[in-house]
Order: sequence, then structure tokens, then C-alpha cells
Amino acid sequence: MSIRGDWLLFKMKRSRLKQQVATSFLHPSRRTDHLDPSYFRQPDQVKTVPLDSSRLVTLLPKTATNKHVVIFHGGAYTVPTTEGHRQWMEQIVSQMGAKATMLDFPLAPETTASVTVPASLDAYAELRLQYPDDQFFWLGDSSGAGLALVLLQQLRTQQQPMPTASVLVSPWSDLAMRDPEIQQRHQSDPELPLQAMRQVAANYAGTLVLDDPLVSPLNGSMAHLGHISLWYGTTELLLPDHRKLAAKLKQADGTQVDVHEMKNMLHDFLMWPNLPESRQVFETLNELMKKNDQ
Repeated sequence: MSIRGDWLLFKMKRSRLKQQVATSFLHPSRRTDHLDPSYFRQPDQVKTVPLDSSRLVTLLPKTATNKHVVIFHGGAYTVPTTEGHRQWMEQIVSQMGAKATMLDFPLAPETTASVTVPASLDAYAELRLQYPDDQFFWLGDSSGAGLALVLLQQLRTQQQPMPTASVLVSPWSDLAMRDPEIQQRHQSDPELPLQAMRQVAANYAGTLVLDDPLVSPLNGSMAHLGHISLWYGTTELLLPDHRKLAAKLKQADGTQVDVHEMKNMLHDFLMWPNLPESRQVFETLNELMKKNDQ
């Protein structure tokens, strides 16, 4: 763990972060649209495509490229994209020279998984139609990484084209969260509020059971999902499920996985982009794109 990461953990343990996160999950604000072109440094390079219940927001580099990163944002399926997610898009475009698209999927409690999953599949299909020559790489954090895993399973089942590689950070892969160790870890995790997450999980599941793979991809097949780079921290409430996911991915046929268990790192540490550990994630994404140059 880096000195900066160690200081962040020390600081967060003495903050009100968990209470703030619980409030944001249970009472998500819809006041600010951080994907409005006016918030970007180069608003003329932003292309927005509204769909029936979702939206594609693409930031285009000045130089033509077929490299294209699709981002699935975290926020417990209730919180919309943040300033930090927009900054990821700008970092990908400016430092990697790739296109960056936020797949802005419908959120709970207004909608449930029965709507969000097919809407996200339709949005990705539309993106592929718009950029038929592009090579797609996925980046997801927290619930967005969980949704990305659901979509990978759905694309495989439907025999649709898969992304070249996927980078998943702290995926929320089992919304049932029944592992007894999770309850034990509740006090030590300075970030994730277990009770608020249980409420959010029930809202998002709707009429589906929490064990349904459309809600909890940990219960789905991990076979033939392509290349996955999995990242998570050891301070996380969800560590037991991350380790189960890592084991299933390693054992699955047709799936290549590299697992990065980051000592003493927080859940979704990528939200602190200046951490050396966060830079490692973006460097890995960039290396994957260079490795797969066409």
C-alpha cells in the first residue's frame, strides 16, 4: 500500500464518510447533471445520444481512433454519475487518446433491474451501431462493475460481440450479501453502510429475488467472458464476495482474469484518482488497449 493510500485510510476511519454514503444511497440527488456538455473542458467534443430510458454520452478525442472505453458508473444503482466519473472520461481521452462513453443507465428506485439490464444492453448495441469499427474496452466501478458483469453474461448467452477486455473495480456482485463475514466486517469498513445497501439492493431487485443473476452476477456463469482485470481492496465490506468472484473467474473456461487484491485499500478506491493504486488501474487499461492494437 502506498503512503498516500495509508493516509487516506487513516483519514476516512476518522471521518463521517459512511454516514454520508448512506445518505447519498437512500436519498440520491438528481439536481446536477455532471454529464452536461457545459461541465466538460471541451464541450464541443461531447456527443449525447438520448435513448428510451438511458443515455450515451461520448467524449471524442481530437485525433481519430478506434479505441473506445465504455464506462459503467458506480453509486449503488441509485446515485447518478459524479464529477469524478466525468474526470475519468477526460483522463481517458487526454492521456490515452481513446474515445470515452458513459453508458448512463436508468437508476433505482425509479426503475429496477428488470428495466436497467435490457436498457443497458440496448444502449451498448446502439453504441456499436454508431461506431461499428471501434474496439471496445469496458471500465466499471462498484455497482457499475456489477452491472458490467451482468451484461457480459448476457452478451455471451445471446452470442453477441464481447468487449476486448473489461476492467472491474470493486464490483458489487452479490446483492444478497449473505456471507457471515460481511456482517462481521461492517464495523471495520469506513465507507460502506451495510443497512443502507440492503435497502438499495431490495429496491433495485424489485420483483426479482436477490439471488437472480440479473441482480447478482456472482450467481451466473463466468465462462467465456473474455479478459477481465479485477481490482478490489482488503478493507472492503464486500471482500468475501470479491474473493469468491475471483475464484470463479479463475476456474471458468474461456475467461482470462488477472486479480489485484490491494492491501488496505477502500471500496472503489478509483474514486480517489490521484492514489498510486488508482493510477495502476488506468495504466492497466491503457496497456490493454496498446496490447490489442489492430
